[in-house]
Amino acid sequence: MSPTIRDVAAAAGVSITTVSHVLSGQGRISEDTRRRVAQAAADLGYQASVHAQQLVTRRSRTLAIQLANSVDASSACALVPNSDYFLEVLNGAAEAASKRSYGLLLTPPDADLERLNAFAVDGAILVDPRGDEPFFATGWCRDRPLVTTGRPMAAPCPVPVIVDNDLVAAARLMLDHLADNGYERPAMITTDTGRSYAADLVAGYTEWAGDRGLEPVVVEIDEPPTTEGTAEALDRLLGRPICPDAVFTTSENLALGVLHEARRRRIAVPGELGICSAVDSGSLLLTSPRVTGMFVHPREVGGRAATALMDLIEGGAAESRIEVPVRLNARESTSR
Repeated sequence: MSPTIRDVAAAAGVSITTVSHVLSGQGRISEDTRRRVAQAAADLGYQASVHAQQLVTRRSRTLAIQLANSVDASSACALVPNSDYFLEVLNGAAEAASKRSYGLLLTPPDADLERLNAFAVDGAILVDPRGDEPFFATGWCRDRPLVTTGRPMAAPCPVPVIVDNDLVAAARLMLDHLADNGYERPAMITTDTGRSYAADLVAGYTEWAGDRGLEPVVVEIDEPPTTEGTAEALDRLLGRPICPDAVFTTSENLALGVLHEARRRRIAVPGELGICSAVDSGSLLLTSPRVTGMFVHPREVGGRAATALMDLIEGGAAESRIEVPVRLNARESTSR
């Protein structure tokens, strides 16, 4: 028979009301009592009813998450793009939520927030927002806790917690790697610089080029990137009077598109053209040559975003900016 709240109270030597307050995070309870009740619950293997917690706290224990950068909201695409990054962010957020008995609700980019309110979600995570998403436009962010991965560059209200990588430094790290391998004229291909991750990577590239007296060469294409768009971007780069000898892209799909187009044009990679991505993924290991990528720890990004959001919901404190490290994975596409 499963242990009950009475069993926990008896083991801890306190009242049932005290146990209820400890488990719900309410009431004025001394730290010593909290520890004693928590230890008794752990020793007995007691698990509080999620439904009971909902009744006591008046919270749904449900989080919303939106991949703001996933698809064109006017298209009939899937909610989750074909990208290791987004899948791992979702995995990390779901894992962290589950550990604290929260549910995670995936919402589309054009979510109807009135319909979302029917789920009484306690807070939301926005992945790579611009700041013009419905969560901001309706003032929803003023009423409930909101956490973003990447900073919303056009948000009308402040975001209490932003989880991010230092992508300016990450760009410089990648470009130093290219220079160490003999590449002298790197260029960039990016999607929407209205999103902070792309803007920060371009800023890092521009700073790096300026430090070396180089002209920064950046081509921006529409999102989601297409084969035709990537081919046109590479054509613009190769048509310059001084042709770049390396291309640094802001996503793995762009890097794969550049590699495909270089093959079609019979451009030797890495001999004539180095290719690297600011986001690493398993797909970059399946090509020949394998493509250099920057691992940005997306599962940790998702997990820390969900944890920060739950802390805010439960009245706890959270850092305003949480920085997740990066790691450069050098491969054959930049190894001359």
